[in-house]
Amino acid sequence: MNGKRFALLTGLALLGSLAVGVQADAAYSYSSVITITGGSAGTTPISKAGGISSYTLADGTVLQLQDITGAQFIVGSPLTPNIGNVGIVPSTPNPGDTFSVNYTDVVTITNPFPGGATGTFTVTGTLTATNVALTGGLFSGTSQNVYSAPTSPVTITVDGGTFTLVVSSTPNVGYATPTIGQPVTGTAAGSLSVNLTSVVPEPASVIMVGLGLVGVVGVGLRRRAA
Repeated sequence: MNGKRFALLTGLALLGSLAVGVQADAAYSYSSVITITGGSAGTTPISKAGGISSYTLADGTVLQLQDITGAQFIVGSPLTPNIGNVGIVPSTPNPGDTFSVNYTDVVTITNPFPGGATGTFTVTGTLTATNVALTGGLFSGTSQNVYSAPTSPVTITVDGGTFTLVVSSTPNVGYATPTIGQPVTGTAAGSLSVNLTSVVPEPASVIMVGLGLVGVVGVGLRRRAA
């Protein structure tokens, strides 16, 4: 095999491996594990089963937080991922309950490429339910979410991708309120979300580096042939 052909094949192989690397850096997924850590008095023990953390009052009213698994997403544009479904179901009959719960949510960013790394963010907050009731077959009440500090941007790096997560300390920012009476598996469940921005090395820059390396290989082979 002559030097030119070898250089060409080497270059194609190198560019192919670089393309795979860029693709690996560009496709990520996210998941969350959300756990109720405490709350108002007069409750039964907190339970966690099937990805659902439940907080049940003595009269049977329940607040539920559910883990989330996000599909693969392409890095480089802002993302507002759902990090937990929310459901509040009053008991029957119920004149109106007011209570609050504290929670911790560990959000994991994963590079699904074989052997890819992971990184985590931890989000905490307090959910408050006010006057939730079931009267005459009708559900009523309100709820509010407040994220706890740190609310300033937190940054992690996973396989070359830089991820920055931001939450707001302003009440209900990133909170889609649930329809009272719907469990987390219902179509009107609420959700918790955060702002996530991400950056990966530009594919064009990586490929230019690859082309430069190919050139170095070609020069070396030419000198060797001479």
